[in-house]
Amino acid sequence: MGNPLWVKMGYKKKTICDRCGYNSKFAEQFNVFYVDGNPSNCNFSNLKTVCANCQRILHKLKLPWKQGDLTPDF
Repeated sequence: MGNPLWVKMGYKKKTICDRCGYNSKFAEQFNVFYVDGNPSNCNFSNLKTVCANCQRILHKLKLPWKQGDLTPDF
Protein backbone atom coordinates (compact mmCIF):
# COMPACT_ATOMS: atom_id res chain seq x y z
CA MET A 1 0.00 0.00 0.00
CA GLY A 2 2.72 2.51 0.91
CA ASN A 3 2.53 6.15 1.89
CA PRO A 4 -0.34 8.43 0.84
CA LEU A 5 0.38 10.75 -2.08
CA TRP A 6 0.45 13.81 0.20
CA VAL A 7 3.42 12.26 2.07
CA LYS A 8 5.22 11.54 -1.20
CA MET A 9 4.65 15.16 -2.26
CA GLY A 10 6.33 16.43 0.93
CA TYR A 11 3.36 17.57 3.04
CA LYS A 12 3.93 17.01 6.73
CA LYS A 13 0.96 16.44 9.00
CA LYS A 14 0.94 19.16 11.65
CA THR A 15 0.54 18.77 15.40
CA ILE A 16 -2.09 21.51 15.47
CA CYS A 17 -5.56 21.43 13.95
CA ASP A 18 -6.07 23.87 11.07
CA ARG A 19 -9.74 24.18 12.02
CA CYS A 20 -9.90 24.59 15.81
CA GLY A 21 -6.27 25.08 16.86
CA TYR A 22 -6.11 21.96 19.08
CA ASN A 23 -2.47 21.12 19.76
CA SER A 24 -1.09 17.65 20.54
CA LYS A 25 2.30 15.99 20.51
CA PHE A 26 0.68 12.86 19.02
CA ALA A 27 0.30 12.96 15.24
CA GLU A 28 -2.13 10.03 15.41
CA GLN A 29 -4.80 12.43 16.68
CA PHE A 30 -4.82 14.21 13.32
CA ASN A 31 -5.80 13.38 9.75
CA VAL A 32 -5.15 15.11 6.46
CA PHE A 33 -8.18 16.46 4.58
CA TYR A 34 -8.39 17.59 0.96
CA VAL A 35 -10.27 20.88 0.73
CA ASP A 36 -11.64 20.03 -2.71
CA GLY A 37 -12.18 16.33 -1.87
CA ASN A 38 -9.72 15.23 -4.58
CA PRO A 39 -6.95 12.98 -3.18
CA SER A 40 -4.93 13.55 -6.36
CA ASN A 41 -4.69 17.29 -5.67
CA CYS A 42 -1.79 17.50 -3.24
CA ASN A 43 -1.12 21.21 -3.56
CA PHE A 44 -0.33 22.31 -0.03
CA SER A 45 -3.12 24.91 -0.25
CA ASN A 46 -5.55 22.00 -0.72
CA LEU A 47 -4.34 20.03 2.31
CA LYS A 48 -5.49 20.67 5.87
CA THR A 49 -4.54 18.90 9.09
CA VAL A 50 -7.58 18.34 11.31
CA CYS A 51 -8.02 16.72 14.70
CA ALA A 52 -10.24 13.69 15.23
CA ASN A 53 -12.97 15.85 16.79
CA CYS A 54 -13.10 18.26 13.85
CA GLN A 55 -13.05 15.30 11.47
CA ARG A 56 -16.28 14.06 13.06
CA ILE A 57 -17.84 17.52 13.01
CA LEU A 58 -16.92 18.09 9.37
CA HIS A 59 -18.39 14.72 8.42
CA LYS A 60 -21.57 15.12 10.49
CA LEU A 61 -22.37 18.68 9.44
CA LYS A 62 -21.19 18.19 5.85
CA LEU A 63 -19.09 21.33 6.09
CA PRO A 64 -16.94 22.52 3.16
CA TRP A 65 -13.76 20.55 3.87
CA LYS A 66 -14.13 17.04 2.53
CA GLN A 67 -12.43 13.94 3.80
CA GLY A 68 -9.82 12.63 1.41
CA ASP A 69 -7.56 9.61 1.61
CA LEU A 70 -7.49 8.61 5.26
CA THR A 71 -5.31 5.53 4.93
CA PRO A 72 -3.58 5.20 8.30
CA ASP A 73 -0.01 6.46 8.08
CA PHE A 74 1.29 5.20 11.40
